[in-house]
Amino acid sequence: MPRLLRQQVAGMNIHYIYYSLDYFLDAQQKAGFKTVELVGQAPHFLMDYTGFQDTKKVREKAESRGLKIGVFTPECAAYHYLLCSPDPGFHKRSMEYFKQGIKACAGLGSKIMLTNCIGGTWDEEPGRTYERAVKSLKELGDAAKESGVTVAVETVRPEESKIITTVGGLKKLYDDVSHPNVKAALDTVAMGVAGETPRQWFETFGKDIIHCHFVDGRPYGHLIWGDGLYPLDRYIKVLNDYGYEGYLSQEITDGRYFDKPAEADARNFKAFEPYFVN
Repeated sequence: MPRLLRQQVAGMNIHYIYYSLDYFLDAQQKAGFKTVELVGQAPHFLMDYTGFQDTKKVREKAESRGLKIGVFTPECAAYHYLLCSPDPGFHKRSMEYFKQGIKACAGLGSKIMLTNCIGGTWDEEPGRTYERAVKSLKELGDAAKESGVTVAVETVRPEESKIITTVGGLKKLYDDVSHPNVKAALDTVAMGVAGETPRQWFETFGKDIIHCHFVDGRPYGHLIWGDGLYPLDRYIKVLNDYGYEGYLSQEITDGRYFDKPAEADARNFKAFEPYFVN
């Protein structure tokens, strides 16, 4: 039977937008999580292009509950700061924002910061957006190296960007960036929407996949396991086949879970229980 380590499955705070950080962390502890991926969003973690709140206090809150902040993700899908913005001033502020995110990531005790290539306007020629993505990620890779952090880049759905929506597109970006502190992240919803499979991803990237947003889907949804159509057992087997030892973050974004996120997380975590070896 496929197997996982308990600490590989990481909770996330996206669907706790109407609840406090303490409520989120208490819910993760109660559900059984040992690891969380923290998204830099209000009201849980405040940051902008000039700085961020005290990471030590947030880290201590997590650790007091037996939780490790394994991954940090500065908000990168809302149109406040975007990696590929064509406006020079907007882009400069966005780059400062992501560099603050790298520093916050290190301060929280995390080694991985996740992002994507959202931000190019749709009336811009995609090749120009792509060139900006390559240049931006090289610059962030240098900043990440200084902080002991690796930037993990995921694909997104075609409704969100005109570039980096397929495994092939991310592989080309990865090769063109060619930075030791910039790696790949697998998002199962973006993967499913593109008609791809986990095995295709691991055949393409192998050990260079350092993080996963590992959730159920139809293929859309970002759902808890059991509410979608993805074969959990088969997907975990692929992870085992390729020796994946990274985190599997539960990026739950569907609004149906916003009212009672703790109940959703408890049910979601139980879906993984049969696979744990510790």
